Amino acid sequence: MKKNYGFLICVLLLLTSCNIVIKEAGNWIEKSNSNSPEDITGNYFALENGLVKTYLPHGFKQCTIEQYESILDSSLTKNQIKAEISRLEGMRNLKGSFYLFFDSYTRSTYTINNMPYLSFNKNDAKMLLSIIKQNNDRVSLSTDLNFKKLTASYAKTKEFTMFRSIFQINNFKTEMKAFNTSYILSANKKTFMINLTTPFKTNFDGYIEKMKF
Repeated sequence: MKKNYGFLICVLLLLTSCNIVIKEAGNWIEKSNSNSPEDITGNYFALENGLVKTYLPHGFKQCTIEQYESILDSSLTKNQIKAEISRLEGMRNLKGSFYLFFDSYTRSTYTINNMPYLSFNKNDAKMLLSIIKQNNDRVSLSTDLNFKKLTASYAKTKEFTMFRSIFQINNFKTEMKAFNTSYILSANKKTFMINLTTPFKTNFDGYIEKMKF
């Protein structure tokens, strides 16, 4: 774990940057909170030359950062766009592959990084949560954003090891709210960093469980 500590700090600092926030709700968000993984519907997207497939709700489309930037032009200020693009470029520049998906109906954003393999345990997961909290506090000091931890969990099975955190992000000045769900997932000698930002709280675990490694 020690040899990956610096890399994890770099990764986790990228997870907590603010993303698009609006007040619309999508059908897939409601369904994800009320159905079992077997009932969840969506589409598979091939990653890593087809060796890995991520499963996302209907409505998500893969796009480049450049395409994403043109979408943001209609909803964010220039400074907000600059901050968001800088965040994504930082994630793209990490070692490994980077993929970006966007749901135009709910204005939800999903990113996934294929990272160098990392084996971690429950104590390591506590450290990851502490790093996220510390970075959130730093962001709050320089912005109008307030971060509230809703949940954090660690799970380990024969197939995978997963850390998940969900934070509510409030901008009290603009009365806007978003929910940021972050995963660190290791399975089949692969590790993934997943980040989902939605305008409403959602249980995304069912979609994660449908990933193919």
